[in-house]
Amino acid sequence: MSAEKYEYQAMLKSVMNFRDAGDSDPAGGTGLRKGLIYRSGSLDRIKREDIRRLQQLGIKAIVDLRAPAEYSKRKVVIPGINVFSMPLDFEYVTRERLKPLIMSGNQEEAVQKVITELYREILDAAIPIYREIVEMILDGGHTPMLIHCRAGKDRTGIICALLQMAAGSSEDSIIRNFMKSNDVIVPYYRKRLWIRKILSLGFFPADAILDAITLRGENIREVIKRVRVHYGGIAGYLSVSGFDMSKFMLLKGKLNNI
Repeated sequence: MSAEKYEYQAMLKSVMNFRDAGDSDPAGGTGLRKGLIYRSGSLDRIKREDIRRLQQLGIKAIVDLRAPAEYSKRKVVIPGINVFSMPLDFEYVTRERLKPLIMSGNQEEAVQKVITELYREILDAAIPIYREIVEMILDGGHTPMLIHCRAGKDRTGIICALLQMAAGSSEDSIIRNFMKSNDVIVPYYRKRLWIRKILSLGFFPADAILDAITLRGENIREVIKRVRVHYGGIAGYLSVSGFDMSKFMLLKGKLNNI
């Protein structure tokens, strides 16, 4: 199936930030292939027509990275698709660390420092979850797979970057994939934050919150750097999890475009 066909099929109206996580421009024939891994924000408000679209895409498994406290009261059930809860519980700690900085104003540098630290912590905490996901990919009965968190940008972005690294994607491709979330997230939140600022007569710190929400290339560059320097590369990151490294080339073959 062509890349254009995948992009067309990946448009969902009721799910934020849904897209194919595969590489648009694989370097040297390698990279995360299209149609294997999808990514998105929460499915709590998914409509019937978009459930059908997920089924048409052949998705067999959904990995939910949210903590239970983030769930909607409405439990989404999609016939034929199994949901696996693999919480990366960073919603509360993120809010608690950023809120005082955002409310005090003129703290852009401090905010970005906190976000960088959080990305490192998420990366380290994701080791067992990443192993579980790659084992599911190797199993073959769980792909195509959809991975999501609340907005599909931070936790989901890190996991997808790790999968790209295992597939042999270039750093530029990983960063581009990561930054695509801004195309959806920024307009969505700008509108809602602007309304709250108006209702608060200008006192609500909409600009500071939007700045904190907006992704930056250095966020994911720090993740890539930590994988390479601290763990010795993606193979080292996986080996720490207890993954059977004799399967690594098999995993790469499952993930990439060869």
